[in-house]
Amino acid sequence: MSAHTQVVRPAGAGHETLWVLLAAAGVLALAALVIGVRAKTEAAAALATHQVDARTQLNAAEQGVHADLLVAAEEIAALRDSEQAMPTVEALRDMGLPPFSAGPEARARGAHEWRATPQGHDLAYVGRSAEPQVAGSFLLRLPATAGKDGAGHAHDDAVEIWIQREGSVTWPEGIDEPALVRQGWRQVITRYDAGVTRQGAAH
Repeated sequence: MSAHTQVVRPAGAGHETLWVLLAAAGVLALAALVIGVRAKTEAAAALATHQVDARTQLNAAEQGVHADLLVAAEEIAALRDSEQAMPTVEALRDMGLPPFSAGPEARARGAHEWRATPQGHDLAYVGRSAEPQVAGSFLLRLPATAGKDGAGHAHDDAVEIWIQREGSVTWPEGIDEPALVRQGWRQVITRYDAGVTRQGAAH
């Protein structure tokens, strides 16, 4: 009589491995969700009710206008110091300085109509959006004599950028903070964390 050997595998071994892998994946997904929600909650809590985050609360067109205004603020400060006066919107447009210059890119970002609005010692450049569904209206506010750092750049806290998305598209009646908040304007805040290495290196 010949010997016959039969290997019997434990019942459900493959299923047990599958369930373990699925459970591990579920734990990782839940952890990622909790971390993401907590990070967004903390970020939102750090902003005042009249402020928006430039990286997370502006759409692509608005981020483009915001970036242009930050660069333009440096150019305006340089012109102010060399000419002892704030440049006009017409002068900025003739220079081809975005976002004041006209062109396809400006039209794609809301086709803003720009005006200079002086008030007291401050001056604001206001861009009224022709297409609010594409991008809100913008306001760049900077003092007539802003302080500078050692490299000759205007201090970040001396330049303010505001956005208006609510209600009718109108020119602001006042450019001081209480007036802007009352009219539905919101200040755009650029915040950097450990994940944004370029800004950290710059400082």
